[in-house]
Amino acid sequence: MVTCLNHNHPFWADMSSDQITNWEGTTVRACTMVRPMGNNLKTLRERRGWTVEAAANAMGLSKSGYEKIENGDRRLTLERISRAAQIYQVPESEVISSRVETYVVGEVLRGGVVKLFGEDASKRAVAPSPFDASLDTVALLVADGDALPGVAEERWYVYHGQRHEGLPDEWVGDLCVIALSPAEVVIRRAYHGRERGTYDIVSLGHEPRRGVTILWSSKIEWIKPR
Repeated sequence: MVTCLNHNHPFWADMSSDQITNWEGTTVRACTMVRPMGNNLKTLRERRGWTVEAAANAMGLSKSGYEKIENGDRRLTLERISRAAQIYQVPESEVISSRVETYVVGEVLRGGVVKLFGEDASKRAVAPSPFDASLDTVALLVADGDALPGVAEERWYVYHGQRHEGLPDEWVGDLCVIALSPAEVVIRRAYHGRERGTYDIVSLGHEPRRGVTILWSSKIEWIKPR
């Protein structure tokens, strides 16, 4: 089934723009031909580390033909959806841009400390998906009312995307999930420190930490009441 999305239901907070957006899912009937639409082929291809040429060969298409499908300029038939799911080893539902499942991968504890679940645990819980969630979007459940004072309340969801090594310059000052070590992950805003490659991390209600290094980071994209 293909799910279309509109804007008539619960509120979503966009942390980058401070604007409020909302969504509602509406299920429509399956059909033999999907209209020109967005899809997840680029995300799936890049996850594999494939070039456009390699993906086109795997799909049995010319490079230009594959590019038109990936860009949403050519109709994506059910046969091509099935073929893409096969070569990328994902369910067919993850090939097209219907609402994707967003897994809860951890909890936010007191002090903004993030406790990440293991692989098996993450598959048992699914959070409502933001209207423009991608395959990389995951959720954290705020488990303590003092975890993110002034930002989120207990039992709210915090959504973030793909991890990046270190901290991209464009995320300096933004609220992010930050790994200081494999065993220490927190939600903080980070600013450049005095020494090259170091950062000062701050959060409401907590003392700043200065001169830390960041292993990986992921920008928080939405915060929503449960």
